[in-house]
Amino acid sequence: MIVLGCTVAYIIITTMVGMWSVKKTKDTASFMTAKNQMSVWVVGILLMSEFIGPGATIGTAQGGYEKGLSVAWNSSSLAIGYLLYAYLLAPKMNALGEYTISGALSRHYGSNVRVLVSITMAIALMIVNVGNYAGGAAAIGAILHISLEQAIVLIGVVAALNVGFGGLRGVGYANIIHATFKYLGLIVVAGTAWVIIQDKPMMLDSIPTKYWSVTEGAGYAQIIAWIVGNVGAVFSTQYVLQSINALPTPAAARKATIVASIAIFPIGFISAFIGVYAKAIFPNIKSITALPAFFDVMNPWLVAITASAMIAATFVTVLACQLGATALLMKDFYTPLMKPSEKHSIWATRGLSLILAFLPIPFALLLPGLIKTFFFARALRTAITVLLLFMIFAPHMATKTGGAVGLLLSVIATISWFSLGNPFGIDNIYIAIITPVLVLVADHSIRKIKKTDARAEVS
Repeated sequence: MIVLGCTVAYIIITTMVGMWSVKKTKDTASFMTAKNQMSVWVVGILLMSEFIGPGATIGTAQGGYEKGLSVAWNSSSLAIGYLLYAYLLAPKMNALGEYTISGALSRHYGSNVRVLVSITMAIALMIVNVGNYAGGAAAIGAILHISLEQAIVLIGVVAALNVGFGGLRGVGYANIIHATFKYLGLIVVAGTAWVIIQDKPMMLDSIPTKYWSVTEGAGYAQIIAWIVGNVGAVFSTQYVLQSINALPTPAAARKATIVASIAIFPIGFISAFIGVYAKAIFPNIKSITALPAFFDVMNPWLVAITASAMIAATFVTVLACQLGATALLMKDFYTPLMKPSEKHSIWATRGLSLILAFLPIPFALLLPGLIKTFFFARALRTAITVLLLFMIFAPHMATKTGGAVGLLLSVIATISWFSLGNPFGIDNIYIAIITPVLVLVADHSIRKIKKTDARAEVS
């Protein structure tokens, strides 16, 4: 009853916090960016929100149980992405004044790329949310003693209320609570594991030596793929750009991104540590239960905190993805086609956010694996990162045709490679990078040859 009461109260309170911002979201601009309504610290937590869902906790603990501490890079390498973003892109993207990644790219590549980017990003965000619904529902169902189906619907309802009413500002303040509880819950579980091992240190004798290495278990190839995928995801994610544009100056944007980098780094290693200790303490459980397994040996009040943290892990990412997808579809499709008035636009935005909250529900029960699914979605977004980097650092090589063809072929190739099970041990993230690079380089080379031939004919 303690656990049930606390978790129900947690869901109600955080939902009300998100909805409370409805009075501040009276137009589409305030809904999408909440310009100048949040501090650097709030936006810093907002920035990391999308990436600290079930895959970063339950999924990483599962990986730690199976392979050791090296799986921490699945989440902790996001800190590298945010640090690079802080010095390479954050000030530039804030100064650009575009709150959608498709809008930013269309300034250089044109409307065709805008549509392709918007569709690709929206699909990627919905794939991430399907994973969040599935992973979160498993934990919420067990905590609240409801079926998986009921837990999935509950996630959809809470997401609809938070985003539909509060917009970016509501999500920001709700996610401050979620991020705080997420950290608190992980620390409680890790502390419990450490105390148990202190009483029975011989349990660690069964743990292979490679489990304590930060590279050996997962292997360098996988770790590099995680780093590349996470850097690409940070650079191209709609929600990151949306959050950056909530701040008044490029300098503030850089500071918020550094806050996100520092805040997100420990999460992967704490989660992996829990997985390794679970391997020693509970050697015969299913790896997916590495984190929840500690509930049986914890004080009910500590379980209540941890259970709330697992719920927070779900909502903190669900809200970010849903808001990002809403912004893309509204700006790139609904508004250009319908040309609504401001009053109509804000209600259409709220209605679309409701639809996107419930859209992942029928797919959530069919999900095979958390980490693979999340990284497939990140691979799709990495192709967008390639276009973004070419646009900023090599604009002479990035044409409208090359950008459109490169992105389209990259999406097709990445989906095909993932469907084939990553042949030859090559992760689909590399396909997502190589394809647009080759297309843009080839396009630049062909144009250069044509110019040379044209000059030769003139002479």
